[in-house]
Amino acid sequence: MKNFFLNLTRIVEKNPRVYFAIIFGMAACMMLFVAEALHVQTISDALQTRDQSVLKAAIEPVSSRYTWSRVLAIAVMVLCSTAEYRKTKKQLGLK
Repeated sequence: MKNFFLNLTRIVEKNPRVYFAIIFGMAACMMLFVAEALHVQTISDALQTRDQSVLKAAIEPVSSRYTWSRVLAIAVMVLCSTAEYRKTKKQLGLK
């Protein structure tokens, strides 16, 4: 475990894109969460109903799309950071 953290530190020092890919993925997820909240608020204001079943039926597809968008953002973040990590690890000749 100690070697992993030491190697990770060297890799991030050499290639900060590993770190930035993780930050970008987290920022994308937060932006999608805020966009979802605003979108759901707009839909609920437009419907102007207090019936919970109608609200749930209208909001469910929107929430599902945002959930899958966040999953995609996390998957892209993991793939990009892993690719950069492995590339830099190979350049440095680490195990």
